[in-house]
Amino acid sequence: MSLSNAKLLELYRKMLLVRSMEETHGKLLQEGKIQLMGHFGTGQEAVAIGVTGPLRPEDILFGTHRGVGEFIGKGMTPKDIWLEYLGKKAGPCRGKGTLHLADRKLNIPGLVSSLGADFSMAVGTALASKMRRTDQVTLYYVGEGTCNQADAHPSMCMAALWKLPVVFAVCTNQFCELSYMCDHYPTDDVAPRAAGYGIPYEVVDGQDIAVTYEATERAVAHARRGQGPFLVEYKTFRMATHFTGDPGHYVNPEEREQWAARDPIDLCRKKLLEAAVITADADQKLRAEVQAEVDGAVREGFAAADPTVEDLFEDLYSGKGVL
Repeated sequence: MSLSNAKLLELYRKMLLVRSMEETHGKLLQEGKIQLMGHFGTGQEAVAIGVTGPLRPEDILFGTHRGVGEFIGKGMTPKDIWLEYLGKKAGPCRGKGTLHLADRKLNIPGLVSSLGADFSMAVGTALASKMRRTDQVTLYYVGEGTCNQADAHPSMCMAALWKLPVVFAVCTNQFCELSYMCDHYPTDDVAPRAAGYGIPYEVVDGQDIAVTYEATERAVAHARRGQGPFLVEYKTFRMATHFTGDPGHYVNPEEREQWAARDPIDLCRKKLLEAAVITADADQKLRAEVQAEVDGAVREGFAAADPTVEDLFEDLYSGKGVL
């Protein structure tokens, strides 16, 4: 089923919000106002927003360190993210997570420091949902580089064996940290690995928000019906370098230009203009509103209270006790 114009506009706004959040983060770093490095997901917004768009509030999301896209997509606000990024007491993790975002009220367990170690955690939450007989789905959002980690195969094996409600959403952005995917993979795609476990899969265009949303919608519906896991691979390109201090000399400039010509935000804007959902003036107004929302969240973040020394000893144990 094709996306309605209203839904497409909603997803477009979220993509703009993600881009604005990361551009603002980079600007603050350059100005020396923050010391928090960034792993930006520039160019990948259609994947991050598309994979989270079909999820329900009760569904569980395991995200990545690559920017804020999936966290915005699942419902985190710029204010909550900046409170956490700036290490503030009112942050979702009371300022103790910073780049490793988590939000319990939105069913986002949070990012682990060792990438790929949460493959098995996603299988665990999916198993819990099945044992409780809910129709909750776990979505594990991961990059192609992390799919080479040791936990990937046994996790897919157990998810298939137990027919668990988990979607493996693989964002193939052409890079594994500081080198190209082809330096790590003998194949062009990650998705066919799923076939070894009898898991159905799709490989789709990650630059088109309608394509990413609809592919994820099919995968989530499959898992929610009790038919077991599903894997979707989204082909995109990491326009940003691996981290904010990375000069990116390994990136082929011609290839970067080719992918930039299909920027996901530009493609979505074109669809909206052609369908007369927005005008050029309305688009500029929307972009200004989004930037104002981000700027306001940054101001509130800086003005918020810092944790105290006593806060260091909170949340260390499940119950109260003497250290």
